[in-house]
Amino acid sequence: MKCYSRHCHTPLAPGMVLPTVLIMLLILSVASVVLVEQISTQTRMAGNSANTDMSLQVAEALLQTATSKLLSGAYTEAQFRADANGLYYFRASNYSPSTKVPWETAAAWNSAPQQPVVSPGDATTDRRFMIEELPAVVSPGGSTQKAYRITVRVIGQGQQGSVMLQTLYKI
Repeated sequence: MKCYSRHCHTPLAPGMVLPTVLIMLLILSVASVVLVEQISTQTRMAGNSANTDMSLQVAEALLQTATSKLLSGAYTEAQFRADANGLYYFRASNYSPSTKVPWETAAAWNSAPQQPVVSPGDATTDRRFMIEELPAVVSPGGSTQKAYRITVRVIGQGQQGSVMLQTLYKI
């Protein structure tokens, strides 16, 4: 140990500087890689969240579109009875615990027509809705109303951000 005035220091053994610097560089490199991976993961999460938000907005708009079409009389009774093109008529005899309702099957979704882009920022890749005419409902006042189940499925860009919304509607 050498001491100069009041400062004493121990010199490193010859040849120790290079391994010490390499170890420090290794530690910094590993820390950098971990940091970049975390940033990348957070960026993907933010993108997926944005896709889901867009899909949800498009799904809500499609619910409004389907409701407007029902109110305008765009669909006939015969179209519901044909059980095709996204329009179905509920028959209790067709359903059992082992039988799936149309909105639970891929074939029914594939037969439902693809809907147009909802807004200029709509980046979703698949937007469809189906409507089931349910048995009539008797209101507390005694009047009979038609009931419908509207189901909307929207798939976001890159198959991310899938959303399915469903509502019951009486006319």
